Amino acid sequence: MTIILFSLLIFLLILPFVPGVRELWRKEDAAPLYINMESHREPRYFGLAFRKMLKRSLAGYAGARGVFSISLSKQEQIEVVDTAAIGDNSNIKNIYYVEKTLQTGSKVVFEKEIYACGDVIIGENNRLRALACDGDIRILQGTKFTRWLDAEGNIRVDEQCSLGVSAACGQELSISRQCLFKRLYGFPVVTLPCLDAGKPVTEKGESFQTDGVRQDEPERNLSIVPAHSRQHCDFIAAHSLIIGEYAIIDGHIKTHGDLTAAPEVTILGNIFAEGNIRIGPHCKVLGTIFTQGHILLEKGVTIGTYYTVKSVISKKGITLHSGVKIFGFVSTDGEGRVV
Repeated sequence: MTIILFSLLIFLLILPFVPGVRELWRKEDAAPLYINMESHREPRYFGLAFRKMLKRSLAGYAGARGVFSISLSKQEQIEVVDTAAIGDNSNIKNIYYVEKTLQTGSKVVFEKEIYACGDVIIGENNRLRALACDGDIRILQGTKFTRWLDAEGNIRVDEQCSLGVSAACGQELSISRQCLFKRLYGFPVVTLPCLDAGKPVTEKGESFQTDGVRQDEPERNLSIVPAHSRQHCDFIAAHSLIIGEYAIIDGHIKTHGDLTAAPEVTILGNIFAEGNIRIGPHCKVLGTIFTQGHILLEKGVTIGTYYTVKSVISKKGITLHSGVKIFGFVSTDGEGRVV
């Protein structure tokens, strides 16, 4: 009996070390976790799916005008008009389909979705559920969306608007101060007023060149990248990383803490952080940015280029200053705000 108990004790002492010894022998977890920073979901899903569903439901009413009953996820009433100019303080209860242009006055409420085939101008302090547009959208001050908006062309948003869970377009999405958002997509997304910080490296026809050869092994020992330096490697920081002004990094960055970039820094790769990310004025990041913390992009920051779609993704929140330009997708589980 004593031998059995002693053997059991030895087994229990050895058991916790078995996974570690197995890993040392087989090295299954030797490589870092792979994250595909180039992948992205369809950012205009809401608008594209709504268009398809609505057109299918209206197939039997081609050319007709008036109020009809259609089947979407349930039976709905839809009002089909040619061109619409809606007066102040109006309340539209049905789904609204406009064959041409739509313009609204102030304090108009739409209780259901809108689809406009032409351009749209939404007046001040409107309240909308969702809007799909085949042209351009202009949104005046104080308007709020509860769900989403989508345009084939451009979207321009004035101050103090709330853009619901998603705002996306096929061309430029420009947003003014004191606007709130969750997800954005445009090519590019721009925060107003636009700033002229000189000729950026991301203009059409340009590429960015660095001298030197990138080293194969990442730099793991630095917590501060010197100002005015050129680094030709990836960076992996155990804690936080500070990048000095005018530094150029030809590589990717991963930090288990915060990342702070001083003004005029250029990063050619992706950024991944566990903490908060602060990108200083007039910095340029040619890759994707992802963090579990908060992202702050100061005035004049450029993310991505005209040639590829990049993402700025944060779990806790995103703050954008004026003159920011992002070529692609912006998303946060927290609050997105333009200041």
